[in-house]
Amino acid sequence: MIGKVIKSIFNSNSNLSTLFGGRIFPSIGAQAQATPMVVYEVTSIQTEGSKDSDSHIDSVSVRLTIIAKNYSDIDLGVSYIRSAFVRLDTTIGGVIVQSCEFEGKRDIFSEDEHTYGGQVDLQFRIVK
Repeated sequence: MIGKVIKSIFNSNSNLSTLFGGRIFPSIGAQAQATPMVVYEVTSIQTEGSKDSDSHIDSVSVRLTIIAKNYSDIDLGVSYIRSAFVRLDTTIGGVIVQSCEFEGKRDIFSEDEHTYGGQVDLQFRIVK
């Protein structure tokens, strides 16, 4: 469900589309894929409740992992992601996104593959 939103934003946003060229994958990146690329994974889904019952809002945590050969692509990608997703309020493919917040960023490096990485955590509020 949230994958539709993520892929749509990456493909329709000119900055993200130019940098990543459609290289966005769920859970595991394609082997021997060109970089930079992004792998996204849902890390949790929680229903927000009220005192009487479950609400009609899911809180969906998503981690985007950017993989690139140079660190400048990581910084650029994080900047573009923050611009495209933060304060998002839209409906895409029947998925109603009420909001999206930036939760944080981590740097990673793979000595074996000589690639840089950055992990961006986003929190979506999805209307069920």
